[in-house]
Amino acid sequence: MVLCIIRSMEAHRERFFDKVDKTDSCWLWKGCISCGYGRFTYSAKSYGSHCFSWLLAGNTIPEGHLIRHKCRNRHCVNPEHLETGTREDNMADKVRDGTVCNGSSMNSNSKLTEEQARTIRANPENKTIVQLGEQYGIHNSTVSKIILRKTWKHL
Repeated sequence: MVLCIIRSMEAHRERFFDKVDKTDSCWLWKGCISCGYGRFTYSAKSYGSHCFSWLLAGNTIPEGHLIRHKCRNRHCVNPEHLETGTREDNMADKVRDGTVCNGSSMNSNSKLTEEQARTIRANPENKTIVQLGEQYGIHNSTVSKIILRKTWKHL
């Protein structure tokens, strides 16, 4: 089955590499980018461009693993710069590299900063949910979700 998929992928090799800028080290994806990572469509399914490159190089992805960037460049599709790892490994990479995407860094349209969310949660003046919502210009349900740690969980 995997061999059949890889053979079928070979037909898309040229289309894939038309979207790659090979530098001396990293091979930079210049096609579609979504959530900071390259995307490549093959057989009506969207793949991470780095994952597709890994498979195109004849590698496999073990069950429960994903493809990580050893070079720390999310646009790189050079299979020599990629490796498999667990989600936990990948999260440790993000923490190490300072690329964890949460809070206001995840959403540039966020109405609150981390400090404001902390203040809402602490509620030092014992304001009601309605008062906090009015103070910060957010809906009451948003205040509740912050207090109950359904949002801004990382704080």
